[in-house]
Amino acid sequence: MKVSIITICRNNERDIRPTIESVLNQTYPKIEYIIIDGQSTDQTLDIIGEYRSKIATIISSKDKNLYDAINKGLKIATGDIVGLIHAGDCLFDNNVIEKIVKVYRKYPDTQITYGHSKIFDDKGKVVRVNKSPEYNKELCRKGWFPSHQSIYVKREVFENFGYYNIDIGWAADYQWFIKTFFVLDLKIKRIDEFIVRFAMGGTSTNNYKSRLTKKHGDMMRNCWLTNGVNPPHCIVVWQVFRKIKQIILAKFE
Repeated sequence: MKVSIITICRNNERDIRPTIESVLNQTYPKIEYIIIDGQSTDQTLDIIGEYRSKIATIISSKDKNLYDAINKGLKIATGDIVGLIHAGDCLFDNNVIEKIVKVYRKYPDTQITYGHSKIFDDKGKVVRVNKSPEYNKELCRKGWFPSHQSIYVKREVFENFGYYNIDIGWAADYQWFIKTFFVLDLKIKRIDEFIVRFAMGGTSTNNYKSRLTKKHGDMMRNCWLTNGVNPPHCIVVWQVFRKIKQIILAKFE
């Protein structure tokens, strides 16, 4: 069983190396590593080049946005399973992929897996903990969704049901989540393990911060409507509650 891991980056010379090494140091041997660079103008491509012999594909081209870059990687991936790790973030430990594959082998009809994540500040302190519950689609109506990069998906899910909608900006992953976790009847399994370490200031956390400057409530509602489902009440309140809970959990680390 081959796993394709996609990293998107642009001008990440300060934090691309740990991301790459977190993938290359995995104990699971059958990994296809794909890096999609958005035409970096700093030393990012030089650093990537140091690992060229261990990276299956490196593409550097202009992207419309990060979901355009992700889609590029997904469309060339050849693994049975695909997952993401953005520049600045890292797989949680060296046997994460081995744990994921073990679940797919034990439950071969599984189409999507997900797990837990932690966010660290620049001093290595845990500032948020996202512990995901066992899958229940009704939780989606209460603001729950797992960290995007903790999700590993059978490649056929993208091929059969579509890629990210690059025309709706930051909401693309949320729209995709509603479709796959709520609307479609897919076989989804939680992995009770930490999958990813997020870094404050990385691609992922910066993308989240940008949502706070937009009419994110309306965008979230539209993601439900475009999937043919009426949005739940108090959706923004549920989201705020979810983040507060993650901050509280970090206090016990």
